[in-house]
Amino acid sequence: MNRTVSSGLPEPHFVPPGHQCAAGPRGMSVGIGQPGTGGLAEARLLLPLAPAHKAHATGTKVLSEVLRSALEAEVGALAVVRVEVRGDRSVIALRTFREDLAAVCGRVAASLTSDALFAPGPVRRAAARVDTALSAADGHPAVVARAGFLTAVYGTHPYGGSARRAELDGIAGAALAALVAGVPATERRVVVVGPGTSAGLLEEAAPLLPGTPTGTASPPTGPEAAPDPLPGPSGREPATLVLPSAPQTLIRLGSHVPGRADPVYPALQLAVLMLGGYFGSRLTRVLREREGLAYAPRAVLDPLGRTAAFTIEADVRTDGAARSLALIREELDRLAAGAFPAEELSNACNYAVGSMAMAFSSRSGTASGLTGIFASGLAPDWLQGYERRLREVSADDVARIAARHLHQSLTGVVVAPAAAPGLPPVGSTPPLPVTPDWP
Repeated sequence: MNRTVSSGLPEPHFVPPGHQCAAGPRGMSVGIGQPGTGGLAEARLLLPLAPAHKAHATGTKVLSEVLRSALEAEVGALAVVRVEVRGDRSVIALRTFREDLAAVCGRVAASLTSDALFAPGPVRRAAARVDTALSAADGHPAVVARAGFLTAVYGTHPYGGSARRAELDGIAGAALAALVAGVPATERRVVVVGPGTSAGLLEEAAPLLPGTPTGTASPPTGPEAAPDPLPGPSGREPATLVLPSAPQTLIRLGSHVPGRADPVYPALQLAVLMLGGYFGSRLTRVLREREGLAYAPRAVLDPLGRTAAFTIEADVRTDGAARSLALIREELDRLAAGAFPAEELSNACNYAVGSMAMAFSSRSGTASGLTGIFASGLAPDWLQGYERRLREVSADDVARIAARHLHQSLTGVVVAPAAAPGLPPVGSTPPLPVTPDWP
């Protein structure tokens, strides 16, 4: 359903999907009956993780491999399985025929509660695969840039860590089990989307919520159980990391900002879109179209836990790196000053609403979208009225939020083949998973 604005262009309209919820001692399930072809159902199991401080990033990598291998062996003939593990959550994605949904959900739950899941053999094999992947990426400029950026933004918090090969030998099954068992079972969520009724889907997906904590490990206690609190606005200036093998200069700037649950999020989302969130954004127009300095600059919001990471990413010509940084700051200045026409804000709003409508038009997109909302600590009803909240954002709102959250607390790294005038001072960060040539 579209409406028309004065410009004559269609204005997208987002209708949240109808859903049915069932809550219990093992967590919450959401079912969405969505007709379509193929008779396929999509299911997502969200398992929040307890971010133990030590080797958290390395542990999540191994956890991902353990889960993927076990589940593919268990249900690979009946379903397509994907596993995504991040600092705050593990998400198991399943695609299967509706008639196989109940059997697949039961098998997954049985695998997750099996004593064999985190046995020494599977953990060793998973660690070996992670070691191979980390070895292949060792010293890659993008890996250095990502690790440096996370450390600059999150400091010693587990979200700021990166997987390290040296920590793999110390990853044991008990620690992996504790990652999953350390959060109450009531925080787990299931989303299932497919043909038929929401009630029928809920009934068939109910076994997907594990009845007991994974493994036999107890939640961690003591100093290792409580990660450092998220830092406030960094105040740390960006630094240049020298990596002679870098063929370009990689710019990674940003900060951690309010998440979806915060009332400022709609204005924050529109500000980031205007800056670099789609092809018609400022960074694309300036760095790519006007100056020819970068191919695909972008700015993104990446929700993690109850906050989000704001990131500016641009891989630029090394001879234009200083110019690129100046232009990025210039666009941030203009955004924070409200120096943009009403049409630019309207275009970003239409893009945000249209993107949501497109994402939720498919079963896979609906399942993944709701899972992301759950991971932010929200309920599906958060979607109700979100288009209205976006359209109520004013130019003053965008300018104020951009000044406070995107401009003042900016930190990050620039990975360059050599120090150069106009780049941030050369510095270093806490240990990274690679060994670049620090000056």
